[in-house]
Amino acid sequence: MIRVRRNSRLPGVVLSVLVLSSVGLLAPASAPGVRIEGAQIEGVQEKNAAERAVLPAAADKTVRSLTDSLEALAAREPSPNRAMIRDAFTAAGFAGESVEISLDVTPTGLAVDSIRGAAAEQGSCTFGEVREGQVSVSVLPVLASGYCFVGDQR
Repeated sequence: MIRVRRNSRLPGVVLSVLVLSSVGLLAPASAPGVRIEGAQIEGVQEKNAAERAVLPAAADKTVRSLTDSLEALAAREPSPNRAMIRDAFTAAGFAGESVEISLDVTPTGLAVDSIRGAAAEQGSCTFGEVREGQVSVSVLPVLASGYCFVGDQR
């Protein structure tokens, strides 16, 4: 039988490397536009200012009209379907064919908890959501694909 001398420091070294490599996982992520404890990430302030300049006062009017349209819909139907969401976006002034709408039925045939619609206009996407009669509207940048939703189900 051949005896091999074990290095007693090896488990400690391996443990130290694992701990040090996992420290990066615990550090807060620095994504564009995210403030970390009140500090602005370098270079993001100018980009956000430019994005705000793209959203003219007309966007505020569009958000208000979409909010009004979706609130009227939610008052009538707390859990609307895709056609109802498209009609609400159209009533708010968006072209019906440009509106992207999330699915209103799960793959197992159940009704969804919320339904979202979005329409791209002037380099931004106006999103509207109805969840159990509550309405939320927000404006986000258009994706690189030119769409508002990720994926192919619109």
